[in-house]
Amino acid sequence: MTTPSPKFEHGGRIIRDEIRTTASPQQVWEAWSDPVKIAQWFTDRAEGKPEVGTTFTWFFDKFGYVLPYTVVAADPGTRFALKWDQPGSGYPPGLLEITIHRECGETRLELVNSGFKESADWNDEYEGIVSGWRMSLAILKHYLENHFGQPKSQFMVLRPAQFEYDVLRPYFLREEKLAQWLTHAGGVGKVGERYQLVLRDSSKMSGRVLAVTPREVTLSWEEMRATFEMKAFAFGPGKRMVGVRGLCWGMEPARAQQLENEMTPAVERLAAVFAPSASAAS
Repeated sequence: MTTPSPKFEHGGRIIRDEIRTTASPQQVWEAWSDPVKIAQWFTDRAEGKPEVGTTFTWFFDKFGYVLPYTVVAADPGTRFALKWDQPGSGYPPGLLEITIHRECGETRLELVNSGFKESADWNDEYEGIVSGWRMSLAILKHYLENHFGQPKSQFMVLRPAQFEYDVLRPYFLREEKLAQWLTHAGGVGKVGERYQLVLRDSSKMSGRVLAVTPREVTLSWEEMRATFEMKAFAFGPGKRMVGVRGLCWGMEPARAQQLENEMTPAVERLAAVFAPSASAAS
């Protein structure tokens, strides 16, 4: 008989979020705990076993990040939790706890991520992680319901820029702002609504709005069997980045690279709007 994992006390500043999905609890569990499947929607790679006391490592190769965690809960179909502690980093011990419930014909996933600094000078980083989890959970839901078990390829283009998030955000949503860098026509509405954009090469991007935060936007891209993120985040002290990322299922890596090449001029146009010399006119 399996002994249930203990309850955890979350310290520091805490992020809480959730999604509901038609996927089964076992599929949700595997999406987090299987190193192959978590790399199909979230990380670039992962290594480890979902067993208490083992090390489970996330790899984000494009950023050069290697994040090793200790598995502290691994209850198949119900809970998966990872803990990290970096002595000397200035961070309190952190905990990521995923809890899975079956309710009224749906599966509810609750995410609690804690251990963030509470001082005001860490607000930007904290809010960026809040936005990042909302984007990631929206992608997870899309993956579970449309592409579960399928390998992904991806493209990503990022550029440094100087902006305030509330000024940048309309460039991800409003038709006249999108037209300054990405599109010929079309805008983005509310979460759950359908959208259609005509890109500058006259190709179409259509689907549903998956997530909108005060900083970022995630869309499904039906023509490419992909998700498309318009991103903005802090990248080190005093630095910010803008860009796009696409996760594509059933696409050859060469085609994803072609999309990255095609998106590069668009991101450079967006960054140019928020270049120091243009900031007064943005």
